[in-house]
Amino acid sequence: MSQRGLMGLVAALFLVIAVLDSYFIINETERAVLKRFQEIVRTDIQPGIHFKVPFIDQVVRVDGRAMAYELPVQSYLTSERKLVDVSSFVIWRVQDVQRYVTVIGGGAANNSDRMRDIAQQRLNVRVAERLRNEVAQRTVQEVVAGRKEVIADTTDPQSVTPQVGDGDSDAPPPPVISAQDAGELAPSEDAREQLMVNVLAEIKTDVLEDFGIDVVDIRVKQVDWPDEVRERVFARMSAERARDAARHRSEGREGAEKIRAAAERERTVLLADAYRQAELIRGDGDAEAAAIYASMYNRNQEFFRFHRSLQAYRETFRDRQDVLVLEPDGDFFRYLKSASGN
Repeated sequence: MSQRGLMGLVAALFLVIAVLDSYFIINETERAVLKRFQEIVRTDIQPGIHFKVPFIDQVVRVDGRAMAYELPVQSYLTSERKLVDVSSFVIWRVQDVQRYVTVIGGGAANNSDRMRDIAQQRLNVRVAERLRNEVAQRTVQEVVAGRKEVIADTTDPQSVTPQVGDGDSDAPPPPVISAQDAGELAPSEDAREQLMVNVLAEIKTDVLEDFGIDVVDIRVKQVDWPDEVRERVFARMSAERARDAARHRSEGREGAEKIRAAAERERTVLLADAYRQAELIRGDGDAEAAAIYASMYNRNQEFFRFHRSLQAYRETFRDRQDVLVLEPDGDFFRYLKSASGN
């Protein structure tokens, strides 16, 4: 190939590269700024196809979607000087892309992932500081349950343990309310919800002015005891549950004994009444039988004696193995010798 042809090929290749570098595409999920010699010349570029000066202008892209970032678990002290582990997360997005790139990116063409990590680290510091201040103004009951009052157990109000903590406290227990009253409380009276609202209100304006970030929401996901306290709390809860179980068993045994005693007393009364009724009926029957026998005897004494003797013979000689030792001339055998009994 001649030198002229080689120069033409290089020029064509340079022209293709220049044309390809003269435009850029912004997606719907992206926010971007255009920089020229490290100076931002265009900001908040809308999605679509845009043109730039080849080899001079540089496009910095960031993710424009809302992102959820879970903060590391932090230990905070409550107003009762009790340590709790708080797990929370932040939902945020880039609002002012120019300030975000300038402050977070340091004016350089950093990639979107690196700038996101830096922004989340700075958010972590500020959110943790404000959470610490808010938790320090509330009790464990307010941070965990969100209520200043303890919801009573309707099945056993005596078993409510209003004071929650890892040790004895001289502070007076919070008041006890019913579940219905707790459900009717306004959201503004929810201490845990108010905690998150206060943190969001304090941090929202600051991070928007400093970093160009819009904090959408801050949520407390979980509140737990530290490892060194959890075992003592669980032991205390286990002891309370064991005490309640023993009390319920004792009450159950007492109730069972009362039921057994009442049933036994009722059984005795019923048996005595039944025996009395049976004796009365038996007495009436015996009296009626005696009256019948007397009436029959008065009608025909000889026939009555004969009939009764036959009954005695039938009952006496029922079994062939029975042995009866009597005088044959006695009155018992009188009707065996003669039908007239003579």
